[in-house]
Amino acid sequence: MTKNVIISLTGLQYAMEEEEAPIEVINFGQYYKKGEKHYLLYEETEESGNATKCRIKVSEKELELQKRDRTGTRLLFLPGEEYLTNYETPYGSLLVGVVTHSLEFFEEEDFLQAKLKYALDINGEKAGECTLVLKVQSCEQGA
Repeated sequence: MTKNVIISLTGLQYAMEEEEAPIEVINFGQYYKKGEKHYLLYEETEESGNATKCRIKVSEKELELQKRDRTGTRLLFLPGEEYLTNYETPYGSLLVGVVTHSLEFFEEEDFLQAKLKYALDINGEKAGECTLVLKVQSCEQGA
């Protein structure tokens, strides 16, 4: 894998009363590997124009998503485990929980893919079942 990569995150939430709403975010980023873990660094730009630095750490056993914004959001996905975190909003703090059902990981020379299935809770109430697909490819391969 080259240092410069294209990162695609596609998420789908199956909420109780709402229609399915897929979301896809594509960014250019930086890639490096340390041991068995793959690291992705990129920036997300909000509607306000502010940039948030993001880091994804992924391996066969876990996926961690960190956003270095004013609240320092961190989500950890470990199959069979629950992860709780406080998520700060302008309207107050929310207790967010994720229970990871499965993590599938696939790696080739210039391509990575991770598929997550998890349940999302907000303040102790089930918000829905979710999927997240991470795809990473070398910029030269994606051209």
